[in-house]
Amino acid sequence: MAASLLGMAVGTSVGGRIGDRYGRRAALIGAAFWFGATAMLTALCSDVTSFSVLRFVTGLGLGAAVPNATALVAEWMPARARNYAITVISVGVPCGGIVGAALASWLIPAYGWPAAFLVGGGLPLLLGLVMIGTLPESPILLARRGNADARVAALVAQAGGTTEGPFAPPPVVAKGGHVFAPPLRRSMIGMSIAFFAALMAVYALLSWVPVLLTGAGFDMASAIRGAMILNLSGVATSFALTWLMLRIGSRRTMIGAIVAGLAALAFWAALLHMPGVPHAAILFGVALAGAGVLSLQVLLLTLSAHVFPVECRSAGIGYSISFGRLGAIASAFGAGFLLARPNGLLLFFGLVAAALLVLAAAMLLVDRHLPPRS
Repeated sequence: MAASLLGMAVGTSVGGRIGDRYGRRAALIGAAFWFGATAMLTALCSDVTSFSVLRFVTGLGLGAAVPNATALVAEWMPARARNYAITVISVGVPCGGIVGAALASWLIPAYGWPAAFLVGGGLPLLLGLVMIGTLPESPILLARRGNADARVAALVAQAGGTTEGPFAPPPVVAKGGHVFAPPLRRSMIGMSIAFFAALMAVYALLSWVPVLLTGAGFDMASAIRGAMILNLSGVATSFALTWLMLRIGSRRTMIGAIVAGLAALAFWAALLHMPGVPHAAILFGVALAGAGVLSLQVLLLTLSAHVFPVECRSAGIGYSISFGRLGAIASAFGAGFLLARPNGLLLFFGLVAAALLVLAAAMLLVDRHLPPRS
């Protein structure tokens, strides 16, 4: 698990730079072929060492896909639909996890664990072939490169537009495309800290909710369903908070969501400490925690597409998420260590709450927020 997360941390940074230099389309298609092929190769592993190495290599492609998909969607969608579109592709990750888990629960007992990797790797390879014929390049990126008016006009025509250009790119914000250029430095630092804290909180819950529920008397099947409820509530809330963010701005939405997440954690922790609480009530607490915590990473990804300008959008998103992966790795190990201590449940929830407080401070540091709609 740690090898895969580490691979994604490296792949997100490298993939973001590749997307800015060679194009979002090429980077995204290459990432799909990479993680599809290496996932299929994982089915040939015969020991933990080779398995871990291939999980790292697969993680490189998985990580590279996220910033380029986000940037491509942000640069294609009209302003009125942009943030909702990014939310859709963001929730694709947990939704894919739910479908993948359902497939694996059927494939592994019937055909063995390699079957999960053969199917899970084969589907992205098919998707890559589809994308070669259908996925367009970012028109804004083409306009930045110059001498591409005919190609941009053709893309616009395919999307139902009629303009012929000339097409001018947005003004450059970061000279040389550097994410730490003075206009971006404060927001770059803030977004990196924000992703670190958010992914620490998110992965602490994703990794350990089944353990928390079995400790509260749930059987394993019910505990796994509880983890699905955590994911689904986060997905549903993400759309509502995206709607709110467009109306009151990202800073107030993020701070409000963090406060709600802290309240949800406190409520769920109290339920787990109380004897004789019905399982339905505890699952309600799980749903509230998912709504208040898991939705934050989706909001951050939506915000990142606004924070970073086109000349370094993939790299900025990539670097921020890469730093965030370190928080995910730390929580996967640290949360387990805390749960094994005396008063481990209290320490666990304290870790998640502390991560949310750090996230709130990071949101105050970011100075390129989405403004409220007038």
